[in-house]
Amino acid sequence: MTIQILTNDTIGKIAAGEVVERPSSVVKELLENSLDAGSSRIAIDIRGGGVDAIEITDDGCGIPQNELDLAIQRHATSKLKSFDDLDRLVTLGFRGEALPSIAAVSQLSIRTRVPSNAGGALLEVDFGDARPVVTTGAPAGTTVKVRDLFANIPARRKFLRQASTEAGTIGRIVAAYAAAYPDIQFTLHSDGRRIFVTDGSGDLISAAAGAFGVDVGNAAITIEHLDPDAEVPGVNVSGWVCAPSVNRSHRQQMLLFVNGRWIQNRQLTFAIEEAYHSLLMVGRHPVALIDIRVDARAVDVNVHPTKSEVKFADERSVFRAVQRSVHSALARAPRDELPRIGFSPLPERPTERQAGFAVPEVLSGRNEPQPENPEETRTTQITPRSLPVLRVLGQVSGTYIIAEGPEGLYLIDQHAAHERVMYEKILGAMQSSGVDRQPLLDPMIVELTPEESSVFERSIDELNQIGFEVESFGNGTVVIRAVPAIVVGVDIRERFRLILAELTAGGVGTSWLDSVAISAACHTSIRANQQLSLQEMRELVHQLERTRHPRACGHGRPTMLLMSQVDLEKQFSRR
Repeated sequence: MTIQILTNDTIGKIAAGEVVERPSSVVKELLENSLDAGSSRIAIDIRGGGVDAIEITDDGCGIPQNELDLAIQRHATSKLKSFDDLDRLVTLGFRGEALPSIAAVSQLSIRTRVPSNAGGALLEVDFGDARPVVTTGAPAGTTVKVRDLFANIPARRKFLRQASTEAGTIGRIVAAYAAAYPDIQFTLHSDGRRIFVTDGSGDLISAAAGAFGVDVGNAAITIEHLDPDAEVPGVNVSGWVCAPSVNRSHRQQMLLFVNGRWIQNRQLTFAIEEAYHSLLMVGRHPVALIDIRVDARAVDVNVHPTKSEVKFADERSVFRAVQRSVHSALARAPRDELPRIGFSPLPERPTERQAGFAVPEVLSGRNEPQPENPEETRTTQITPRSLPVLRVLGQVSGTYIIAEGPEGLYLIDQHAAHERVMYEKILGAMQSSGVDRQPLLDPMIVELTPEESSVFERSIDELNQIGFEVESFGNGTVVIRAVPAIVVGVDIRERFRLILAELTAGGVGTSWLDSVAISAACHTSIRANQQLSLQEMRELVHQLERTRHPRACGHGRPTMLLMSQVDLEKQFSRR
């Protein structure tokens, strides 16, 4: 092959791939431009997950008409003049790559007006082919429209996720910046539906509530200046953390900003989680927004193509400042909001006859018809892959059931076991007459985050199939009118959001319906640290014995461990 110079079109498409990975990359770059422009109001409107259209309007400083054509030239920027300017950079953008990269893979239009000018200007670019700038009417500020993203790169479009998933990622980015810039009013619409709006009042808690929901706003604790003896020189930390009662199954709402720039940093994420040590259950993560301010010369922002990572001159100092600030904020949380390890009160225990013949209410929510001879049921319903009959001995740490079987000692994870039972009940009901519903006396309104709203829209049909009766209520809220009849004794609002939170990761089932069923079974099951009576443990193990696949929950985690008789004898030096 001969050496040749690539065409400008090819260069543009390749370079765009480093900056514009997906629709959310476009939104992030344009949003940061609006912030750099000194805007007080920013409106984002997307369609088709941002693939069909993205429109961002701000009331910032605008672009002079004679500079508009330069804005789409590669490496053209107003943010710095020389490399040395990086040492004192205060803007979010600086490379001059965003607009030309976006223009190379979309139909782009920029309508802008400098506030002091009477007229505005319009520039249109068709997949890298720019038309002459024309004079036009325009409000003060800038409106950027991006349409048909990646239409000229089918291979890139092929790897995008569903529109609802892409919209959820965009919602997470906009919510993060809306919470970090409380003095700016943010509005996000998706396919004509308003996802959220913040008031731009400058109040951190108000912005948190607008971006992430009322539950976050109510639980948010502002981070205050550290005492002089705890301060870390050169590092200032502000923002908020949520009381431990509000937490997530993922780390997506632990937000880190450095000098106004949203970043990812594993060490600082660890610093936040360490501050919550012993306050959250294993697998649960804090909700927080940490805004770190350091001298521009103490941080290198030019270490990642998408500007998502930075390098600190003294990362240990930043780590200490973050950890101390979060500790200090949590210490001010009202005591009644701090979680306590304890046991939830159970409904009245069933009678001895009920315990032997029927499913306790705490486990199933209904007394199903049972045959007269329970032992007959135990042996006609056990499948070849089922467990031997186990004798329950007790419970450890309110989490693990101890049982004896022919092979030795069994330790059973009560949550994983109940998840398997619930999952197979849901599947069995769907395959027969359908899942029974329990109507709520009062319909329940639940506020969702943008990401939760997106996955909810995708999952409405499946949620209804597994026994919920739910529908959209507008403006990021949903209404729950009924729940599966097997679900009782749980906080419906909390568990419903946990189901959606897990589904945002993509689900683990063989189909989306299966994923929804697995998540529902998991988050409506009894939990760890919940005390069960001996009869309830026996009944749970009995139900587990009757499942088709008793040795793993729907997520594939083991429901039990076995220490054989031989192993026991070895541990006690009997052989």
